[in-house]
Amino acid sequence: MNLSRKPEGAFRAPPAGAAMFEAFCRTFFTLYCPLRVEGQHHLPDGPFLLCSNHTSHADSAALMTASGRRFRSFALIGASDYFFQSRRMRWLVLRWMNVIPIDRRPGPKSLAACIGSGREFLEQRRGALILYPEGTRSPDGEMRAFKPGAGLFAAELGVPIIPAHVEGTHRILPKGKSMPRFGPVAVRFGEALAAPAKSWSGQSAREERRCFVEKLALSIRMLGQDDRAHELVAGVQQKG
Repeated sequence: MNLSRKPEGAFRAPPAGAAMFEAFCRTFFTLYCPLRVEGQHHLPDGPFLLCSNHTSHADSAALMTASGRRFRSFALIGASDYFFQSRRMRWLVLRWMNVIPIDRRPGPKSLAACIGSGREFLEQRRGALILYPEGTRSPDGEMRAFKPGAGLFAAELGVPIIPAHVEGTHRILPKGKSMPRFGPVAVRFGEALAAPAKSWSGQSAREERRCFVEKLALSIRMLGQDDRAHELVAGVQQKG
């Protein structure tokens, strides 16, 4: 079975459990792990690419909840070897969320298929794609170097890119853990970045995408260095 691309029209109907998962997450981030949101006004009305640091499986739920929008309008670009290798995981993932598989080291064909699926989703749902430029979860909460593929996705999709930073999810659900702990979470959305020029090849295009990825990484780091956010998380912890 080819998991590199969903069949045509696969995104026209939301996953069966999307509404239930959305209700659970909104309750979870209200009662169990209080969520603070900043910069929600930066999210555009039309399609966009949402790029964030990545430390926990709770990141996507936090980002979607923080957006204030319906979960069915989001799709996550996730590693095919993790989310789609086992039938059980694949069934669970596709039941609750829109997940577009990508190889951790994609070749030209699989990368083109993933971008094509992302474009199809944006055209059908007019929503957002969640992409983690680090490529995997950070084991210690510190942001890792960004993969160059983020620049290619941004260029090919040609939509606004919203940088975001998630704080607190590494403490409530770190890599290797399956049960979340109580704790505050903060999500900060930044100003939109313009996509680099669309081109698959050429030195100038590669250089422009590299510069874009560096700018994106800097934007997310700056959002993470917001003293107000750290004070917020520390203050909620002290109250707890």
